[in-house]
Amino acid sequence: MQNFMEPKRVALIGISRKSGAGSFNLMENMLTFGFGGEIFPVNPNAGEILGQRAYSNVKEIKKEIDLAVISSPRETTLSILKDCVAANIKAAIVVNQGFNDADRRGQEMQQQMTDMARRDGIRILGPNTLGVINSFNNFTTSFMPVSKERAPVGLICQSGIHLVGPQRFSGKIGKGIDLGNACDIGFYDALAHFGQDPEIKIIAIHMEGMNQGKDFLSLAARVVKDKPIVVHKSGRSKTGARAAMSHTGSIAGNYRLLKAGLRQAGVTFLDDGGHMPYAVKTLLNLPLMPDSRIGVITYSGGAGIMVSDGLEKHGLHLAAFSAETIDRVAALSPQWMPLTNPLDIWPAVMLHGARKAYSVALKAVLNDPNVDGVICIAIAPLPEFSFLDVSETLNTVMEEFPARKPVIAWTYGPNIAEVEKRYESRKRIMAYPTLDLATWALSLLIDRYKAIHPDRQP
Repeated sequence: MQNFMEPKRVALIGISRKSGAGSFNLMENMLTFGFGGEIFPVNPNAGEILGQRAYSNVKEIKKEIDLAVISSPRETTLSILKDCVAANIKAAIVVNQGFNDADRRGQEMQQQMTDMARRDGIRILGPNTLGVINSFNNFTTSFMPVSKERAPVGLICQSGIHLVGPQRFSGKIGKGIDLGNACDIGFYDALAHFGQDPEIKIIAIHMEGMNQGKDFLSLAARVVKDKPIVVHKSGRSKTGARAAMSHTGSIAGNYRLLKAGLRQAGVTFLDDGGHMPYAVKTLLNLPLMPDSRIGVITYSGGAGIMVSDGLEKHGLHLAAFSAETIDRVAALSPQWMPLTNPLDIWPAVMLHGARKAYSVALKAVLNDPNVDGVICIAIAPLPEFSFLDVSETLNTVMEEFPARKPVIAWTYGPNIAEVEKRYESRKRIMAYPTLDLATWALSLLIDRYKAIHPDRQP
């Protein structure tokens, strides 16, 4: 996969002569992204493209090419791949559609691609793909504009939508591989690559169908010991399976069997694709939990009841606070205030201010040996009420503690988006839009702990 992710010389075959807005010119997009290697445009109908000489055939290029990106009509694809083999090119991305995702002729042509890859030593990504993105190397083969973020997240998918809009599907990504129809390179190859990539700390996978099930599960069980793997499998319904077949020609497979196999391998499996960004940021940034004892600090008794329901739903429970924890918070509270878990600190806030009360409470709960993780419920106020915003206070408290207990925030009020950013600014506290997601996120940390420490169960 190295030639796909870090090429030095790239041939762009079938590239458009047009440039500018609306042209979807791959070469232009690649240069805008910052690629510093050599680009060789191939188009028999152009003398030059974007100021560079255009070749009529890839065999005319007299330098060793690491990667060919083919975006010509499907009728020419097989002959172009043969030219790539003749030019000793070992890696090719086939962008265009019309193969397993189309008619019988397209399916026959894709099978010929597969045969060529096995016979002639050329690895093929696609067809029907945007290819790859590598923000660490300023490289992309997407003809659509993509974001450049050096995030330690590797994305594997079967649709370019996940590369173009990762914030919606996976959160920020640093590297991505769109398998498309996966005529040759599949999930196994992409997972093996990211599993060995030191710049990638977590692997997110959006899967439509897979034909390498047994080998993939075996590999995933090994990789997951070092890096979390999060999978969302679409196409579980009959309608979704048919849509997957028409999109990439993927075999959706038995959803329940795949789900069971992935979970047994230690993979975090998501039934809801919308949860992927939250799963990724949770497993990337928060320490794991060996047990399910959760401490809750809240301004609101009602919110404490709500979070208790979420904990039970996701297999967690309220911790029994130590006497020391209760005593430290009681020192700031009225004598009449009964203190338990969830820990209602609003009376202490009224007496001593939000920042002092929350600071004392969080330090006490983090020091409590009966607590494995913490949920903080607080207000997200407008700037004129900033004295109620404890995001910076809690981040400062976290700097006094080693990263051994996860802390999650849930806020309410008129300024949630801005305040959540402040909570997450130092990557020690993660914020979630609902209490159900907050408790679910903590359950992922227990599952991950069990996957990599099977002999240390409480």
